[in-house]
Parts: sequence; structure tokens; C-alpha cells
Amino acid sequence: MNLVADEMCTACGVELRSHGLPQPEPTPETNYRNTTTITSIPPFHGLDVLGPALGLFFKNLWLITKIVIVVVAPFEIFKALSIGQDPGWSLAIGMIALALVCKALIAPALIYALMNLLQTGTAPGVNEAYRWGLSKLVKLSLCALMAWALQLLGYAMLIIPGIILTLAFTLVYPMAVLEQHSPWETIKRSYDLTKGHRLNILFAGIVMGLLVGLISMPVVGVSAVLLALGITFWPLHAAAAIISDILEESTTVLSLVIYLSILRTLE
Repeated sequence: MNLVADEMCTACGVELRSHGLPQPEPTPETNYRNTTTITSIPPFHGLDVLGPALGLFFKNLWLITKIVIVVVAPFEIFKALSIGQDPGWSLAIGMIALALVCKALIAPALIYALMNLLQTGTAPGVNEAYRWGLSKLVKLSLCALMAWALQLLGYAMLIIPGIILTLAFTLVYPMAVLEQHSPWETIKRSYDLTKGHRLNILFAGIVMGLLVGLISMPVVGVSAVLLALGITFWPLHAAAAIISDILEESTTVLSLVIYLSILRTLE
């Protein structure tokens, strides 16, 4: 029942040592049990995480699709219906804000669902995932805003510091969801844990991006051709956007796998 951040056993007060990986906080709906599934994630050495990340993503594609589509479907339908309208600044800002809200809602629910699946072998329901994820929404949002602000400041300082900070904050999402730290402690802990691994994180992210880009290229290409031909049949554009949103969650899966892999390395 102890979290990864706990230093003392909550039952007997004995000092804890790193013998296992973190478990999400137990909920009334979920009865966690020890499994060996999570040990399939290797210690972090770079591209080794791509196999487990891709396997976790595609083996659970239907679960990920259900979690994503609940939130993004209304947003993408609204956006598709807006094609051809005058894109004023208020509409553009509203679209960006809605996209960020969708990301903040999806990430904790998805991380919870995948961790539950890794630990128990059983996928939680979408309602359970979102109920648990909503309890982490405020903390995750604060962590994300702090990370984005620091990254923007870094990019303003000749780009390179921004790239370094982006890599340093790769673990912010899973840590904000799975660990009991304040937002600033989460930011600092992600910065510390990624030291010595950032170049490998960069390579893994580039390769994952290229693979997902190749997969999504036909969908994006068809949508672009339709727009170029002046065809604004909104169901097609909405469907293409939803598929892209589902594939984009591969970055959340990769972040979770890198987090677990680095913890394995520390062991």
C-alpha cells in the first residue's frame, strides 16, 4: 500500500528500501495484487524502452481508444464543424484551451488504467479511470503549467535550454499522477531522475515520433487532400482528428514506460 515516495512503512514504521516499483494509490473500486507483469519493463538504456512502450500501446489500443474518445470526440466534432468559418482570434484561443483541457483530462485516467493493467492484469472501466484521474487533475494541471512556463523560458534563452528542460520534465505526468509530492517537488524530482538519461530520452522520443508519424501519415494526408479539394464533409475530418489524437497518446505511454524503466535502473 506504500507509495514510491514513502520513506517509512505506513504499517510498522520500518525504513523502506527500493525493492519494487510504485503502485498507484489504492481506491475502493480496485483491489491491487502483486504481479510480475510490470517487470517486463527493462532498466533504462535508451531505445530499449521502445519495445515495451509500443507493445503496451498497441496491445491496449482499444482501452486507450475508449479513454481518449470520450473526451476528444465532442471537441473534434465541434472543430470539424468550424472548418470554413472565419478563424478569429477568440476561436483560435478557445480551440487551444480546449485541446489543453482534453490532454489534462486524458493523461491521468490513461496512466491509471495502464498502471492498473500492468499490476493486476485487469483493465479498469472508463468510468473508474476518469473518476480516479479527476482526483489528480488539479495537481497535474499545476505541474504541467509550471513545466510549460519553464520550458518557454528556456526556449526564449536560445532554444537549447528549452530542449534540455523539455527532456528533464518528461516524467512530470506519470510522477504527478502516481507519486505524492507537491507540484514543485514533482518538477524537481523529474529534473533529478532524468539526469544522465536525457540524450537517450531524446533518441527514444524521436524514434517514437517517427514511427507514430508514419502510422498517422495516411490519415493526415487524406484529411489534407480533402481540405485542398474544398471538401468539408465534417464526419471525415472529425474521424481523422480523433485517430490522430489516439495516436498522440503514445507519448503519454512512452513517458510512463520511461518513468518505470528509470526506476528499474535505480534499483
